[in-house]
Amino acid sequence: MTHLRLEGQKLAGTSLDSQGERLSLEDLQAYCEYCRGKKVPLHQQHQMGEPTTGFIENVRIVPDTSVAGEWSVIGDVTVLRGALDKGLRGFSISFVAPLVERDSAECLLYIPHPHYNNHALVSDLAADEQLKIGKWVKKCADPSSYALFGATIAFALTPAWDHIYKSHVAPVIDRFINDTFPRLQQEGLKLEHVQVVFHNGHDVELRFVPEPGKEQWCFSKDCLVSGIGKVASRLEHDPLANSHGVQRVVLRYDVSQRAYDLVRIEYRHGHIDEA
Repeated sequence: MTHLRLEGQKLAGTSLDSQGERLSLEDLQAYCEYCRGKKVPLHQQHQMGEPTTGFIENVRIVPDTSVAGEWSVIGDVTVLRGALDKGLRGFSISFVAPLVERDSAECLLYIPHPHYNNHALVSDLAADEQLKIGKWVKKCADPSSYALFGATIAFALTPAWDHIYKSHVAPVIDRFINDTFPRLQQEGLKLEHVQVVFHNGHDVELRFVPEPGKEQWCFSKDCLVSGIGKVASRLEHDPLANSHGVQRVVLRYDVSQRAYDLVRIEYRHGHIDEA
């Protein structure tokens, strides 16, 4: 397995992009701060459920050499040789930003371009005072139709985690799927689910990638509890998780098994374990 290193690749900028939008310098600065000291996994078309193709590091802001007065984010990209799609025109970034903030909201929802510019949709969603809304900015030529949702409640992976989840988190997820998801379906949106847990003194993002069309089951209490249980068991006996900490665990629904499988663990020191 060989790698190709591409230094100084443009990832985003403040000039007009292919989506007809501009990022602010503050957006770029926030993204650089998030990336500081990290190896950021590289995903083709921001598809979290697919294997990573490499990573980006040394993310920084520089003047845009092609447009006076504009700024660019660049980074050093390391990719597996032959892993990139033919015709790929470049690399891009992904981040979330607030639209409707509510400190006491029980659920969060990040919607992709161009839906976050749909004022009627955002207004409809904002009628739910228990919902915090943001935009999921994915700077690519063909933005994904996936929105991202999750409960704002986080919990530790202690022996009692399942009781806390079933009594406090699961009802939030059920209400979102029953009440809010149908409105998103009207716009042609699909869902991914994020849940934050605490392990070894760190926040860990669990990302659940469902089978499209089977969201009612994929995000049911039984299915999610089973998936979180697999994560808890894996991390309990994972030396790297306990010595370095985990940034993210990605799970993908397997139709044949009718359950989630662990597909990737992203550790805080940069190592990625692909299942």
